[in-house]
Amino acid sequence: MAEKYEVIKPWHGVALGDVVQLEKLHPSLKSHVRKLSDKASAELTPATPGATTEKQSRKEVIVKRLDELGIEHKGNLGADKLAELLPDGELEKLFPAE
Repeated sequence: MAEKYEVIKPWHGVALGDVVQLEKLHPSLKSHVRKLSDKASAELTPATPGATTEKQSRKEVIVKRLDELGIEHKGNLGADKLAELLPDGELEKLFPAE
């Protein structure tokens, strides 16, 4: 029966926090994973495609505002570089808490 393990040290093709199922744990992976209890593995829910990070949503807000102002930009720039294109005071209007 395959056991479930949480990845604590990622390796090629596996990210930190991923849950992997292994029939037999190879000794070289022993220090890279943590065995999940039956209760913990039952509570896990899969990630959804709609999940996003705050950084991505921040970039989307900045891109939307740049489009409203008619400022040309490259879509592959990061949020920080895009924020530099905004006129003075616009970033503070978009994110007043920062």
